[in-house]
Amino acid sequence: MNLLDLLGDAAAIAANPIAGLAKVALDVAPDIASLFGDDAEKAVGKLADTVRTITGTDDPGKAREVLADPNLVFQLRSQAQGFAHAERMQQMTGAITTLTATLADRQNARARDSEFIKAGRSNTRANVLLVTAGLGIVGGIGFMVFGHVDGNTAVGGCIISVVTLLAGKFATAFDFEFGGSADSEQTRTLLAQAPSIGK
Repeated sequence: MNLLDLLGDAAAIAANPIAGLAKVALDVAPDIASLFGDDAEKAVGKLADTVRTITGTDDPGKAREVLADPNLVFQLRSQAQGFAHAERMQQMTGAITTLTATLADRQNARARDSEFIKAGRSNTRANVLLVTAGLGIVGGIGFMVFGHVDGNTAVGGCIISVVTLLAGKFATAFDFEFGGSADSEQTRTLLAQAPSIGK
């Protein structure tokens, strides 16, 4: 939920001084609303705490009067930016941890396959799954084409969903075997979303 939407209800603000203090922060520095995107619920408490610390009051009306000082508004903006940056870095850390675990899992699977090859065996289970996925894709498309199944029907939609799922698994298998670009793409996406170092 967007921060402005969350604090838009006057009745809720009147009943909740924390929301009232956060609304004061947005009134005196409306640009900080864009820092928190759609995940704004945590921001309300943080903004209220920041306003309380800067102004020394729990009363939204008194806080608004104190924040007539531009220096205090600057402090408010700085602290809001720091909080938003910390939240974003926490999300990035979580995403990197997940990506690292995925890469480690893939490396373990590749090492297992290498051991199979060294022992003169093959990973029959993986081969069977790959062939099954390929047959499922061809079979689903063939059934739709030769059975004249409309993709807009429930049956057609179900077949399209299954074929799409199997095609995704097939692509994952190719990425596994040939070191596809999925990992690089995830890394580029994370780097593109990273906050600027200068901020």
